[in-house]
Amino acid sequence: MTKLDWAKTELEFAGYPANDPEDGPNKWLREGTLELLEVFSTQGHSGSSAPFALNLFSKLAAYKPLTPLTGNDSEWMEVSDDGKCQNVRASSVFRGADGQAYWLDGVVFWEWYSADDMYDGEPFKTYFTSIDSRVNIEFPWCQPESSEYKFRPSDKYPNEQLTQVGE
Repeated sequence: MTKLDWAKTELEFAGYPANDPEDGPNKWLREGTLELLEVFSTQGHSGSSAPFALNLFSKLAAYKPLTPLTGNDSEWMEVSDDGKCQNVRASSVFRGADGQAYWLDGVVFWEWYSADDMYDGEPFKTYFTSIDSRVNIEFPWCQPESSEYKFRPSDKYPNEQLTQVGE
């Protein structure tokens, strides 16, 4: 079995059928992924080079810089009349008129939420960012693999861990 045949089988198991009658996201994902795999399979990568190629592709496809941001003027474009600039290499990095650079997504907040008409009223986590999500940065700077996640208590759910009634 070739890697492409194996991938097709895995896509079937994952719910991306070959004969999907609906022309929608599942069909597009299947076709696009198989197209990428076909190209990759023609490049002759060895067991040594394949992981490097995949890592490089993954970062570029996700619009993640390959090297640290420098903060040099060439990395910025002005996005407002008040002097705010956005980094052209990392779209979630901005610089205020005061010259301070910050990462918009440094902190992602989460809280418990429940509503009678959702999930049978069972609480679930909801995530959001706000102006408080900004984290000041200094150059050179590398974007972390993920944001920091912080719990935000509410009157109804003051603790990170849910407690069952009667505990």
